[in-house]
Amino acid sequence: MLTTLTISLVVCLLLGVPVAFALGLAGMAAVLISDSIPLVVVAQKFYASLDSFPLLAIPLFIYAGAVMNEGGITVRIVRLAKALVGHLRGGLGQVAVLTSAIFASISGSASATAAAVGSMLLPTMRNEGYDPPYSVVVVASAAILGPIIPPSILMVIFSSMTGESVGKLFIAGLLPGVLITLVLMGMVWGLAGRMGAKAERRASAREVGQAFVQAIPALVMPLIIILGILTGVFTATEAGVIAVAYGIVYGLVTKELSLRMLARQTLASAVVSSSILIILGGAALVSWLISREGVPVQLAALIQQWVASKEGFLVLLLILLFVVGIFIEPIPAMIMLVPVLLPMSNAYGIDPAHFAVILTVGTLLGSLSPPIAVLVMIAAKVGKIDYTRTNRPLIPMFIALNVTLVVIAFVPGLSTVLPRWLGFAA
Repeated sequence: MLTTLTISLVVCLLLGVPVAFALGLAGMAAVLISDSIPLVVVAQKFYASLDSFPLLAIPLFIYAGAVMNEGGITVRIVRLAKALVGHLRGGLGQVAVLTSAIFASISGSASATAAAVGSMLLPTMRNEGYDPPYSVVVVASAAILGPIIPPSILMVIFSSMTGESVGKLFIAGLLPGVLITLVLMGMVWGLAGRMGAKAERRASAREVGQAFVQAIPALVMPLIIILGILTGVFTATEAGVIAVAYGIVYGLVTKELSLRMLARQTLASAVVSSSILIILGGAALVSWLISREGVPVQLAALIQQWVASKEGFLVLLLILLFVVGIFIEPIPAMIMLVPVLLPMSNAYGIDPAHFAVILTVGTLLGSLSPPIAVLVMIAAKVGKIDYTRTNRPLIPMFIALNVTLVVIAFVPGLSTVLPRWLGFAA
């Protein structure tokens, strides 16, 4: 059965079948050749995997990010970022990184961050003489902050699969997110000459204050979400409802969001959410079949037999994430890997929150891995440039981010110290 499952999945992916349908078709093929599994299990597993209250947070955060972007909040974030870091070497490149970090605290999605920040900054960067391929790479690289800095759609998925506290997972991603932000800003500083970056005027204290006041609606929302979850006032799913309501009320009150725009974003968010949920259903079926055959237990025993140390396991994990990330998008990659790798991670004494952060960052880097690099494709489309021109400028950024992932993997305190300070059990 596993042979049929593997061959079917590989063939579907090679033929260009969308990942969601490839997973479902491969799972169905494996069920059809099995004498002991009735076909109705396919529908049951799809339904059971999606019949989850925590998973409602996914469409809600996607919707909240879309509404806030349409309602003018992204514009205010860009103004604040420009006032704070626009004068640094790298100019608008630094603004793109900081804007992505702030927007990440609203959207929770890498693709949404790339599209929103790219649409705001890439035309301006082009007009001011920035090299378009480098600009696209900076925006795409900074977009990975979307699911790392809380709230995070990938962390919600990990929580729903493992039962880990979503609040703990959100907080675990905070310091790694800050580290990646600083690394990206350092890379922009170093690549400023190649980017054709121009020096920006330093904003006065008054201009910084005005930009901050205008951005308060954007800055308040993440605080409400995180503090509400940490204090137990509401769950991550309920936080998503609050974020949506906040974004709609703000947009309508300021008259920057019309009912027509709201309807358009509702439809767009429903399409994006449904594609993610279909992937979840198909991946859940495949994961169940793999677990049913005892693959996680057997694989864990085999690896423990040959790899004695936690450090050795982490090296294997990083190599696996690099290879898988080239071919599979973050969400299906995480869903397929968690059931197999989590038991091994636990056996080596790795904190689940630390493991979740490694998995999140590792799978996201797959979205920057040539030759596919989905996030670069999105940014290139928004910036209206040829995707193939981004290969050269992508290399130094990709290397720097992978080195950062190694640091995150081998310095667990980056992921565990804040949850421990805030009282989450290890």
